[in-house]
Amino acid sequence: NHILFLTNLPEETNELMLSMLFNQFPGFKEVRLVPGRHDIAFVEFDTEVQAGAARDALQGFKITQSNAMKISFAKK
Repeated sequence: NHILFLTNLPEETNELMLSMLFNQFPGFKEVRLVPGRHDIAFVEFDTEVQAGAARDALQGFKITQSNAMKISFAKK
Protein backbone atom coordinates (compact mmCIF):
# COMPACT_ATOMS: atom_id res chain seq x y z
CA ASN A 1 0.00 0.00 0.00
CA HIS A 2 1.52 3.32 -1.06
CA ILE A 3 -0.85 5.60 0.89
CA LEU A 4 -0.18 6.68 4.48
CA PHE A 5 -2.90 7.54 6.98
CA LEU A 6 -2.01 10.28 9.48
CA THR A 7 -3.84 10.76 12.77
CA ASN A 8 -3.52 12.97 15.85
CA LEU A 9 -2.80 16.07 13.77
CA PRO A 10 -3.15 19.49 15.45
CA GLU A 11 -6.07 21.73 14.58
CA GLU A 12 -3.96 24.21 12.61
CA THR A 13 -2.57 21.57 10.23
CA ASN A 14 -2.95 22.44 6.56
CA GLU A 15 -2.03 20.88 3.24
CA LEU A 16 1.03 23.09 2.77
CA MET A 17 2.53 22.12 6.15
CA LEU A 18 2.16 18.42 5.40
CA SER A 19 3.41 18.79 1.81
CA MET A 20 6.55 20.56 3.01
CA LEU A 21 7.14 17.81 5.57
CA PHE A 22 6.64 14.87 3.22
CA ASN A 23 8.02 16.22 -0.07
CA GLN A 24 11.56 15.72 1.23
CA PHE A 25 10.98 11.99 0.67
CA PRO A 26 11.39 10.36 -2.76
CA GLY A 27 8.15 9.30 -4.44
CA PHE A 28 5.94 11.86 -2.68
CA LYS A 29 2.81 12.53 -4.75
CA GLU A 30 0.16 14.37 -2.75
CA VAL A 31 -1.48 15.18 0.56
CA ARG A 32 -5.24 14.83 0.99
CA LEU A 33 -6.97 16.38 3.96
CA VAL A 34 -10.37 15.07 4.98
CA PRO A 35 -13.10 17.76 4.75
CA GLY A 36 -14.53 18.56 8.16
CA ARG A 37 -11.74 16.71 10.00
CA HIS A 38 -8.60 18.58 10.98
CA ASP A 39 -7.01 15.64 12.80
CA ILE A 40 -6.52 13.15 9.94
CA ALA A 41 -4.96 13.16 6.46
CA PHE A 42 -3.73 10.87 3.71
CA VAL A 43 -0.32 11.12 2.02
CA GLU A 44 0.29 9.32 -1.27
CA PHE A 45 3.62 8.01 -2.58
CA ASP A 46 4.62 6.21 -5.79
CA THR A 47 5.49 2.95 -4.06
CA GLU A 48 4.93 1.11 -0.79
CA VAL A 49 8.68 1.13 -0.05
CA GLN A 50 8.82 4.93 -0.38
CA ALA A 51 5.72 5.34 1.79
CA GLY A 52 7.25 3.04 4.41
CA ALA A 53 10.48 5.04 4.51
CA ALA A 54 8.56 8.28 5.13
CA ARG A 55 6.41 6.58 7.77
CA ASP A 56 9.44 5.27 9.63
CA ALA A 57 11.24 8.63 9.50
CA LEU A 58 8.29 10.77 10.62
CA GLN A 59 6.50 8.43 13.05
CA GLY A 60 5.77 10.45 16.20
CA PHE A 61 6.91 13.72 14.61
CA LYS A 62 5.49 16.68 16.52
CA ILE A 63 3.97 19.40 14.34
CA THR A 64 3.14 21.18 17.60
CA GLN A 65 4.35 20.52 21.16
CA SER A 66 1.25 18.56 22.08
CA ASN A 67 0.54 16.48 18.96
CA ALA A 68 2.80 13.57 18.03
CA MET A 69 1.49 12.36 14.70
CA LYS A 70 0.65 8.70 14.25
CA ILE A 71 1.30 7.21 10.81
CA SER A 72 0.04 3.93 9.43
CA PHE A 73 -0.68 2.48 6.01
CA ALA A 74 -4.18 3.42 4.85
CA LYS A 75 -6.68 0.59 4.76
CA LYS A 76 -7.47 -0.40 1.19
